[in-house]
Amino acid sequence: MSEEGSYERLLRSLEEMQAQIEERVRPVMAEVVQAEIERLRALSEQHQNHLGECLDHIDESLLSCRDHLHAYQQARSDLVSLNQRLADLGAQGEAIPNDLPTDNLCDIITDRLERLKTAGKI
Repeated sequence: MSEEGSYERLLRSLEEMQAQIEERVRPVMAEVVQAEIERLRALSEQHQNHLGECLDHIDESLLSCRDHLHAYQQARSDLVSLNQRLADLGAQGEAIPNDLPTDNLCDIITDRLERLKTAGKI
């Protein structure tokens, strides 16, 4: 047998071994890839749920803000009434905080955000 024939048989054997290895590794690799896909999808779903919870908290905060604004307006109105009663009795009224620039919740929130920016708080 020639050296070239031996080399070709050895090469064929190596190629067959490589094919067998690839045939066995391919399903395992597919499982690994599928497991990673499932892990990433689960992680993505967790992040999406977290984002939804964050938006829910933001909405709750905004609704709470609305409630606080109504409470502010009511307290200010009560203070104006008390000052009027003091004035009716001849007494000096107390200082009243500025009224809100508008009744529009969006405009009030925007105004308050601008004040916080100006004060360097956000």
